[in-house]
Amino acid sequence: MSSIQNNIDLEEKKNHGTKQFPFAYYYANTYDAPCVVSYHWHKETEIIYVEAGEVIITIDGSASVGTEGEIFFVNPSQLHQVMIEEEGSRYFSLVFDMDWLDFKISDYVQTTILDPLKKDLGFPLNVTSAFSCHEALVRELRSLRQIYEMHPDNYQLMIKLNLYRIILLMDANKLLVPGTSHVAMGHSTSAIRIQEMMDYITHHYQEHITLEQAAEIMHMSPKYFSSFFSKTFLISFAQFLNNYRIDQACILLKTTDMPVLEISFEVGFENISYFTKKFKELKGLTPKEYRKRTNPVK
Repeated sequence: MSSIQNNIDLEEKKNHGTKQFPFAYYYANTYDAPCVVSYHWHKETEIIYVEAGEVIITIDGSASVGTEGEIFFVNPSQLHQVMIEEEGSRYFSLVFDMDWLDFKISDYVQTTILDPLKKDLGFPLNVTSAFSCHEALVRELRSLRQIYEMHPDNYQLMIKLNLYRIILLMDANKLLVPGTSHVAMGHSTSAIRIQEMMDYITHHYQEHITLEQAAEIMHMSPKYFSSFFSKTFLISFAQFLNNYRIDQACILLKTTDMPVLEISFEVGFENISYFTKKFKELKGLTPKEYRKRTNPVK
């Protein structure tokens, strides 16, 4: 069995924007199929806005079901996963590097707001309609999306100004919280357990893995591990493992000309029919259809 390159520490290597404009906009919906952005982390900050339906967001081992209008914040280095299954659900996210917002001169704003936000403070998990600043935050997020999509003259400066206004709203409403910056991330017991589990999966997903084996690796009883995993990810261990394997299959379908049968075995499925069934459930397409749609290697 050939080896697939894995990012063992789960850092997302994808570039978000460019060096001169480190900002990116992403949109996801379930019109074609359920959507899963697997567990990962990045050094950038991410803001997720739920436009419709329900979005399951897991951040450092804490799972939440976000509903229409809810805003979630992912601080640098936080492990997170985003999943939408309910038909008609959709969200967009904004990813940006906090260093991009720094001032060249260490003025009052830099030293009292921006520096602490990168070292000692962070954004809260979420902001709902119960918060007084929610409506204003939604306006800024929608404005950011519109500016990014339309690309008017000086749109980079406009986006930067919007991000400053978001930080101003969060600070003015005392929503920036201690202990959630990248310095403090990844040290909770839950986060450490999740990291250990993900390391195990990325090393062994190609093998036959049972719940009992995974529980033993995590030094838990199968019953406790099953409960812990379901509470963390809001899906079972078997579902998560299948999702991860299918994500790896997608990489091979897009970047190689390996036969589908060989890919199914390569990523850990022992039955091609079961692989095809699970692939279509998750992606809304058969593996062959997915390959055709995503520009196969010729």
